Amino acid sequence: MASRNEYSDCRKTIIIRYVLALAVISVMGVAATSLQDRAVIYPSAAALALGLIVKKQRPWHVSLWLIPGLLALSALMGTLLFTWLSAYPVTVLSLGFLFTGALLLLTRATLFPSLATCLLPIVLHTTSWSYPLSVLMLSLVVTLLSSLINREKWRFPSAPLPSSRHSFSIARARHWLLMWMGTLPLLALAESLHKSALIAPPLLVVFVSLCQPGDRLHRHPRRVLTTIILSACCGVFGRIVLSDYAGLPLFIVLPLTLLLSLFVMSRLHIIMPPIAAISLLPFVIPGNVLLFPVFASTGAAYLLICARTDVRHFLVHRMALLWQRTPFR
Repeated sequence: MASRNEYSDCRKTIIIRYVLALAVISVMGVAATSLQDRAVIYPSAAALALGLIVKKQRPWHVSLWLIPGLLALSALMGTLLFTWLSAYPVTVLSLGFLFTGALLLLTRATLFPSLATCLLPIVLHTTSWSYPLSVLMLSLVVTLLSSLINREKWRFPSAPLPSSRHSFSIARARHWLLMWMGTLPLLALAESLHKSALIAPPLLVVFVSLCQPGDRLHRHPRRVLTTIILSACCGVFGRIVLSDYAGLPLFIVLPLTLLLSLFVMSRLHIIMPPIAAISLLPFVIPGNVLLFPVFASTGAAYLLICARTDVRHFLVHRMALLWQRTPFR
C-alpha cells in the first residue's frame, strides 16, 4: 500500500480540486440555462463536489462506482412517489425517508446525499423527468473526476472501514426508524404551513449525519447552526443579488455562490457537504426566497435539538428528554 507521503496535498493540488468542483457546478448552470429548466439544477451536486473532489478523503463509506446508481435510483423514486401520491405529502416524505434508509442499509453505504436527492422533488412538488437524468449525469461526472483525482494522487485515499460496521442489522434499521420519527413533527408543520424551507432536504442530511455513532460535530450545535444560516444567506445573495438583480448567468452565479459557502465553512471550521448544498437551494425554490434563511434555520434548530437528544429514551421513558452532558459551544 502506498504511504501517505506519496499523496500530494500541496497548494497546487488543492487549487486543482477546487477548480474541478466549481467547474462541475458551472456546467450545471450552463445546462439549466440552455434547457430553460430549473429542474436540471441539482443542489446536492455541491455536496458531491465537496465530498468527492475537494475534501482530502471521501466522507462516505460507499463504492465510488455505486454512487451514480444510488443517486439516480433515489431521484427516480422521489419523482415517482410524488407523481403517485401527491395528495398525501407527509406520507410521501415519510416513504422517501424510509426508502432511502432501506436502500443504504441494503447496500451497506452511508451516502446520505441520497436522502436529499430522493426528497427534493417531493419538497419542490416537481414531476420533471429531467431531474433524475440530471442527477445521473452530474453524479457520473463527479465520480469520474473523483476517480481521476485518486489516480493522480491529488489527495489521500479513503480509509477503508470495516464492512461489519455498516452491515444490515435490526439495530441500524431501528436507528433509521427513530430518526424518521424525530423528523415527523417538522414534516407535518412544514406541509401545514406550506413552507418547504423548514424541511430543506440538505438539512435532513445534516441531521442524519449528526446522528451517526462517533460523530463529533453534534457537540457544536451553535457553530453548525451558524454555518447553515450563513450558507443559506450565501444562496439568497446569489439568487437575488447576483442572478435576479445583476443579471449574471447561472454558470457564473452558481459556482460563485458555492465558493462563498465554502469560504464560510472554512472560516467556521465546519466542513459538511450537505451545508454546501443548502447554498444552491434558493436557485430551485420558486418565488421569493428572501426569508429562506429564517425558515431553514428554524428547521435546522429543531433537527439539531433532535440530534442531541437520545430519541429512544425520549419515546420510551415518558417523553423524558435526556441531553448529552457535553456543553454547548
